[in-house]
Amino acid sequence: MLKYSLKRIILMVPALLGITLISFLVMRLAPGDPTDQITNLNPEASQQARIRLREIYGLDKPLHIQYWNWLKNLAQLDFGRSFSPDRRLVKDKIFERLPITLALNVASMAIILAISIPLGLWAATRAGGVFDRVSTVLVFICFAAPSFWLALLGMWLFGVHLGWLPTSGLTSLRFGTLGFWDKALDLGRHLIMPTIISSLGGLAGLSRYLRSNTIDIIRQDFLTTARAKGLSERVVLWKHALRNALIPVVTILGLSVPGLIGGSVIMESIYAIPGLGQLFYAAVMSRDYPVVMGGLVMGAVLTLLGNLLADLGYALVDPRVRDAAFK
Repeated sequence: MLKYSLKRIILMVPALLGITLISFLVMRLAPGDPTDQITNLNPEASQQARIRLREIYGLDKPLHIQYWNWLKNLAQLDFGRSFSPDRRLVKDKIFERLPITLALNVASMAIILAISIPLGLWAATRAGGVFDRVSTVLVFICFAAPSFWLALLGMWLFGVHLGWLPTSGLTSLRFGTLGFWDKALDLGRHLIMPTIISSLGGLAGLSRYLRSNTIDIIRQDFLTTARAKGLSERVVLWKHALRNALIPVVTILGLSVPGLIGGSVIMESIYAIPGLGQLFYAAVMSRDYPVVMGGLVMGAVLTLLGNLLADLGYALVDPRVRDAAFK
């Protein structure tokens, strides 16, 4: 397994270079210029000032020179400085918001797994029954409903109408005067609504994948043999059927790894949560190339790692895959 993992990691290097090259070119070919955000809002800014800014940002050089300079900095784990007026290091801006986005998306993923796995299994064992039909209708409503609409509906119902939960921000105004447990409760009250709403779509999709795969697996001969040996239906379902039904789930989880960092732009924008999704969206709108490229690199690395984790997960849940890949 170690040899296989090392081989996959080495192959990730050229893939990462290709992703960064394409992303770099696309960003530079997009309409607009970072200097427009400064000079267009200042009537006294001259053409010489614009040229000077382009020199400071390194935008006056040919594209291949810009990419080579950026790549050399990346080799030293230096994403450069933001083009925004604060001129802060990109890595500082990213790591400042990283815990917030991680907390939001890890909690959302935990909710998805905790509900979708038993829901999918129970629906599969009761296929065609009342529970299966009701759960199918409910999960498809969650899957089809736009997340921004559910977010606005939740703000109106639980925040404005009932007054149970705050509607925006990460903390309340009196957060600094609270004790430890009161601060934790305040954070939880601010995050509970965006966390639940952002998990509805993934919950619906994952439970349907698991249901469909489980229905096919429970008809297999090896489960009939397990029942014939006297194993209880609970053991047959949760120990034998679940491991084989988890293969598509592992794929989805592997591809969900980048979302733990990229965050949900919609949720963070609607609820005014200062996470990475909101940071990258603002960077794209302002043509802040270093911040955008920093986010794209992190997303690319996590996507490649997610694929690797998915392949390793296959081996853990299916011995046939392990024997074929790691022999």
